[in-house]
Amino acid sequence: MFPRNVILQSFLSSSIGLLSFFFFFYPPLPLFLRASEVYLTSATRSTASTSSDPISIEEDDQPLFLEEIGQSSHGKKHWYDYLIEADPGSCIVQTADDYEQNVPQKIAVLPFSLKGSAKFSINGLKIDPRKEDLLESWKWTIAQRARRVFHGFLSAREFDVIPLSTIDSILLRKKIGTDSALKALKPEILGQWLGADCLVYGEIYPYQRFYLVMGSGIRIKMSIKIVSSKTGKVLLSGSVNRNYLDINPRFDPVDIAVSSVLTLSTLRDINLRRAEDEACRELALRIPLSPRKAYPVLPEKENSFPKPLALRENESLAKTDEQAQDTPPESCYTEPPKAWAVTEKKSELQRFFLPEQHFIEHSKKKKVDYLLDIDPSHFKCSTSAFLMIEQPMKFAILPFIDDATKGKFVINGIPLSLRSKERRAQMRWTIANRLRRGIACYLAQRDWEIQSLDLTDNILKAHGWKKASDMLKTDPTTLGDWLGVDCVVYGRVSSMMSIYALMYSACRVGIEVKLVSTKSSKSLVEVSGSRTESSFAPALDPLDIAVSSVTTALLIRDVTFKRAEDEVCREIVARIPSTYKENNRTN
Repeated sequence: MFPRNVILQSFLSSSIGLLSFFFFFYPPLPLFLRASEVYLTSATRSTASTSSDPISIEEDDQPLFLEEIGQSSHGKKHWYDYLIEADPGSCIVQTADDYEQNVPQKIAVLPFSLKGSAKFSINGLKIDPRKEDLLESWKWTIAQRARRVFHGFLSAREFDVIPLSTIDSILLRKKIGTDSALKALKPEILGQWLGADCLVYGEIYPYQRFYLVMGSGIRIKMSIKIVSSKTGKVLLSGSVNRNYLDINPRFDPVDIAVSSVLTLSTLRDINLRRAEDEACRELALRIPLSPRKAYPVLPEKENSFPKPLALRENESLAKTDEQAQDTPPESCYTEPPKAWAVTEKKSELQRFFLPEQHFIEHSKKKKVDYLLDIDPSHFKCSTSAFLMIEQPMKFAILPFIDDATKGKFVINGIPLSLRSKERRAQMRWTIANRLRRGIACYLAQRDWEIQSLDLTDNILKAHGWKKASDMLKTDPTTLGDWLGVDCVVYGRVSSMMSIYALMYSACRVGIEVKLVSTKSSKSLVEVSGSRTESSFAPALDPLDIAVSSVTTALLIRDVTFKRAEDEVCREIVARIPSTYKENNRTN
């Protein structure tokens, strides 16, 4: 028979393991009574919000337009992040000496090119039965995915970014349909066509997948170059190598078999999308902050409000068909472009504007992803018929409201903070604006025109907005007149907390978003949901429990919260139905 102390030890260890797993589904247990109270109060408040109000406002009114904490560092991986995740990747950015004198303001992200084959490969072996024509389409798709993501992260910054559909329509009319023709064209000419002072060129390398029984991974490698359209000189160049790894060393034969299955699950499409997001985010974060704002605010002069941007697509379409379809003369090129030849190797020349494969599906998690990620999150979406009737194309994202933290750090539902009142107000604005930038990032990837957040804020400040309650005083139609947009986006942070229970830890982020027409003041789409980034390391031996409690605690880091923020925003935007106009712009 087993000794009594061994039986007792096994019972206690098993109980701790079960409680840790139970914490995942019911974070606020009786051990944390206050957590339960806060959690239920937040849920009650969410269901109590009326449909007539675009967004609910708390009694303690949230100040707006404060200084955002960590704007240039939130989500940027540090040395310890690479160490904890065993990621040998890197991100290197170099800026020109005259960058400050030529800071990008109006940016056009040109079509990216794929440097290699689009065939599916694992451990360097290409195993892809797809036909050559479909592979050519996938080559464009892979490059376009990276381009869309990088374009989205730039749109969340202080820059004014030209919609991808506008850029593509102009290049199509000018018959620039291959990567060689694009690279041979002078930046000064492209800048004139697109109305941009800076151009972004990008290259992405074929996805690399690795599987070694107890370890697997996905590698994303890409590089970008920002060129001035005034001088033709390179202002900034950068490259990133992101590795999404899962290493589970085991010694017991049964454990090895289990580990081989779990590591194989890392090679899922959603993890590929996460790696793309992180690679592009790392590059976009390392672009220096612009010392100039989007537009100046002149409150001392009556009615001197900043003017919203005009729709560039309309400006370009206003040109005559003869001008728009002219083939560029030889003087527009730095070197003669290559002609497309059937006998030429496909790897040497990439065609643009082919059918794009499964972009929306690539952004969404499937049921198996929720199961493997131990993520109980769910999303709710309600769509009005007015969305298909009005079909808005230009959006302004209003300041978001943080009802979850009130500027405090929340763990297991308990608000913990030694911050001053001013610091809490600043942190509350920061958290709300981070989610707002996330929504801007992923909306911009959907071929909609997103007004610069800096421009929106400047206009609202010029009209006297100071606190969140000012949103309730201004109807959407008036906002449309001020901002010059078809639709305004309201948002509320419903959840933002850490969960820790020895062998289980998580970072949970939840938001609610509402799209309202500025023409009819009707609600078009309402989407809400959350994302739980979690780590569960069950163990029975006391020493293993101690190790697990430390490794799970390491999950609660800044970069983990950023990933959860990005994923919940991506899932929210992916659930907004496509409109006929958006599909037309994409085609």
